[in-house]
Amino acid sequence: MIRDFYNISGKKSLHHEIEEIKDKIDPDMYEAIMSLKSIGNIGAHPEKDINLIIDVEPEEANELIALIEMLIEDWYITRYKRQERINGIKAMNDEKQAERKGTITSHQIE
Repeated sequence: MIRDFYNISGKKSLHHEIEEIKDKIDPDMYEAIMSLKSIGNIGAHPEKDINLIIDVEPEEANELIALIEMLIEDWYITRYKRQERINGIKAMNDEKQAERKGTITSHQIE
């Protein structure tokens, strides 16, 4: 998501990619994303002591999933809805300006 939304590429690691967006997002969200990455690293990079297993409880997993869902909502869905509204207002203005100039009538719009 970071690569797609912020066009981040060519970085050495996910950590470096997250650092690239630090000044583009809310500081609390930055910390939450870094925490998510760190928790994910527990599974991605097991401890040297293979007998040490760090459990993630279902409630904790749900919280991590909720963060990802929040990012999808904020970065994609909200942006899409915002753009739809902006486009609608621009189209409305175009119609009203054309009507004002007499190039179309209000009856043609219906």
